[in-house]
Amino acid sequence: MNTMSDKARKLFEALDLDENGTLTRVEVISALRSKGPSLAASGDLPLWAVGDEDASSALFDAADQNGDAVLTLEEFAAVVDRRFGWK
Repeated sequence: MNTMSDKARKLFEALDLDENGTLTRVEVISALRSKGPSLAASGDLPLWAVGDEDASSALFDAADQNGDAVLTLEEFAAVVDRRFGWK
């Protein structure tokens, strides 16, 4: 059953720089640094979520529930939907 928001899916795809279906910490940090402002401008990311490396890393840690150092779409969506109020 798919309960994630379309916004979470769209953000995940934007951050998945190598398009392999998972996010690494480096991907999250670098993608939020490079794409964060434009994602916020288009309404695909809350402006306050365009943070520094520490904030991006903390978001990654919150989402990496099984500690395997990669985020699946499901792990990512569960955190961002709750944190950004998308569900």
